Amino acid sequence: MSTPFPLFDFLEEVSRQPGTTDITMVSDGRVAVRRNARIAVTRVEALGRLWAETMEVHFPSGRDGRRHGAARVIASGRRRYRATLAAHRGGSSLSVRPLRERPGSPDELRLPDGLAEFFLGLNGGLVLVAGPTGSGKSTTVASLLDARRDGVGGKFVTIEDPVEFVHSDDERTLFIQRELGTSVSDYAEGLEEALQMNPDVIAVQEIRERAAAETALSAALSGHLVIASMHAFTAPTVPQRCLSVIDPGLEDHGARDSLAACLEAIVFQRLLPGFDGLVPVFEVLYFRHRGERLASMERLVRQGNWVGLRQELAEGRRFGMIEWEENLRERISSGLLPAVP
Repeated sequence: MSTPFPLFDFLEEVSRQPGTTDITMVSDGRVAVRRNARIAVTRVEALGRLWAETMEVHFPSGRDGRRHGAARVIASGRRRYRATLAAHRGGSSLSVRPLRERPGSPDELRLPDGLAEFFLGLNGGLVLVAGPTGSGKSTTVASLLDARRDGVGGKFVTIEDPVEFVHSDDERTLFIQRELGTSVSDYAEGLEEALQMNPDVIAVQEIRERAAAETALSAALSGHLVIASMHAFTAPTVPQRCLSVIDPGLEDHGARDSLAACLEAIVFQRLLPGFDGLVPVFEVLYFRHRGERLASMERLVRQGNWVGLRQELAEGRRFGMIEWEENLRERISSGLLPAVP
């Protein structure tokens, strides 16, 4: 067998360049690198020539003879990457996302002012972090978990696919991190078992199936603090998106009542290309202010009035809510982003 392509050396060289967020390698030697939201495609002949040997070394076949499919974390030394090997017409491709060694503090990530303090002050309920793929949702969740470890402590159970950040314990904190495919079969099972582990906080990397969504609501209603991510395109549409996972027809009024009763905050985010790398822009809805539930927000979710949620967001600055346009203007005025034409 030929010597495999030096995959980790190549990934290290490419990912150390500022603004690199993902790298896609194709079996014919093409390589696409995304930096600051723009893709540049080149060809690496040695990669195409040694593709089979390289994938056999780094992605050995499973018991079923397959090596494609689920995301996994590959590592060399302290450098870790989230990688997904997928078959396609004419060959296969490897999609790689460099992972930070640590998520960074809320200040380092430029999370909205007051968000971490709000999260630390919660004793239960549901916090949803939403955005498109590659918007930094997992990093935001991990940062908030570390902030709560440092400020509050407790027992944390995470269900992830895969584990992207390894959280450290301290004298008053215990993290139990579970990974789909290795320690648990799916999110719903992981949530069911987490409820029996007496956690203070449950973190779910992504809600994408009915059983997981229903169990997350049940956990939040029973007094646990649950933080989860999901795909969505604006903060006010997140409750609708969550409910559509449970009931695509949005006719389950019981689910709507449950979500209204336990929802504490919605954080929507996207990464935009700035002058010095990618910059997060946020939209934040709160359902509690200074310890008191905001009855108007809860009522709108019970009614399924998503337009009303948008209106509340526009008028909710006094409660700490943040509109997308407002945060975008702040990022531009701070010199982080170019002016919108």
